[in-house]
Amino acid sequence: MKRAGAPVLVVTDRRFWLRSIGSEQRIASLLLHLRRRDERLTVAYLGRIGAGERDALERFCATAPGLSVRSRDTGLAVRLQDGLATLVGALRSIQARRDPSGRRANPLLLERSPARRQLVQALLRELAPRAVIVEFTRLTSTVHPRDPARPATTAYLIDTHDLLHQRALRFRANGLQSALEVDAREEAEAFATYDAILAIHAGDAETIRALAPEKPVLVVPHGIELPVPAPGFAPGPRPIRLGFLGGRDPSNHAGLDWFLDLVWSKLGARFGERVELVVAGQVAATWTRRSKGMRLMGAVDSIGEFWPAIDIAINPVRFGSGLKIKNVEALAYARALVTSPIGAEGLESAAPSGLGIAETPEEWLAILTRWIDDPARIEEIGRSGRAYAERHFPPAAAFSELDAFLDGLAPERNPAH
Repeated sequence: MKRAGAPVLVVTDRRFWLRSIGSEQRIASLLLHLRRRDERLTVAYLGRIGAGERDALERFCATAPGLSVRSRDTGLAVRLQDGLATLVGALRSIQARRDPSGRRANPLLLERSPARRQLVQALLRELAPRAVIVEFTRLTSTVHPRDPARPATTAYLIDTHDLLHQRALRFRANGLQSALEVDAREEAEAFATYDAILAIHAGDAETIRALAPEKPVLVVPHGIELPVPAPGFAPGPRPIRLGFLGGRDPSNHAGLDWFLDLVWSKLGARFGERVELVVAGQVAATWTRRSKGMRLMGAVDSIGEFWPAIDIAINPVRFGSGLKIKNVEALAYARALVTSPIGAEGLESAAPSGLGIAETPEEWLAILTRWIDDPARIEEIGRSGRAYAERHFPPAAAFSELDAFLDGLAPERNPAH
């Protein structure tokens, strides 16, 4: 059914067409779903699209006919103002580090890149969308403050992905600094500028409701196209493969270090060549550790190539926040999964039949040893995890609360053009 009325505008600075890390996968899946709903859909991509990336972007758009991607490379007038606007924005940011009361200015509301804001505001004027979905709370300054000249017929939604204040606390507890240091008050102030907030799992939704009790909070987990048929477990004569797929985030580095030092060394001593550890994704380019029985794959062209090639998915993440997309993928591909309590956030109800949750090295060793000694358990856990994914993560199920919100927007949010 062709959806009449104004389009949906999605604002992001992630190269979603590459689908190389979890956040890119999440955004790509959302865009594909919205196009399947026959939404008129435009993406405001806030970065630059390199010449070598255009083919990949075009291939992605071919899978979502009708998707329009606009950037500072596509001829909007803001391009000529980029240099001056960036300089002015930097000066304003320096002046605005503290508000008149002496309190630190909210970093989520500071105008960090006037050129990015100009792109979004130009598209708001041109498209008059009925809804804007901002991908990441840190991009709030591209839509806030709202242009008073714009009619109040556009609904502004924030897709949080994770909670920034929680992420900052957990990083600090592990002796690291997150990319954006934000506290709960600052995150709540950013949430207050939106008409609805998308939480990636129910636990985040509960926290957000406490921070922004007056705002609608939608639970919108990751949606994934489930491979059909589900890949089975068939290790054959080769070693049983443990696999990790991840990006460059410091939490991935730290989790792999912990696993290598406290778990893998003991597994290797017990099972020798019966087990193999495969590390893939962007993390393989930046993580420098090596160990006997471990193989680095680097970037993978498709998750559909990686997950069926391993037998047990591991995610020993020790800190971070949000729903771990790699874990959702492992379940969807019927891979037996063992992860930490933080890694299992949003997936707790899948345990113990559909995944293993382990905190201490001893717990990790117990689960993995039991599975490796009895490979039938690997297949059984994988089947149960896949059944869980079939219930929770098909796009129609994962994005259902967002669909209902968009469908419920008042008719006046659909101005004629």
